Amino acid sequence: MTKPNYESMTEPELRDYIRRNPQDEDAFQHYLSIIRSRPGVLRTTDEEADAEMEKRVNQGQR
Repeated sequence: MTKPNYESMTEPELRDYIRRNPQDEDAFQHYLSIIRSRPGVLRTTDEEADAEMEKRVNQGQR
């Protein structure tokens, strides 16, 4: 099985891919790096990062 090219995916495509493939740690980490690179996203603990990810994923479901 070939790995998808995460960098060629749009953010919504990557988010959907992660939902369908939660075991793909590389995809998840790439998605987190996108979120962390945004201005105004502050994170000091892993728990805060998890909460931010959950919030953003849930916003995308609306």
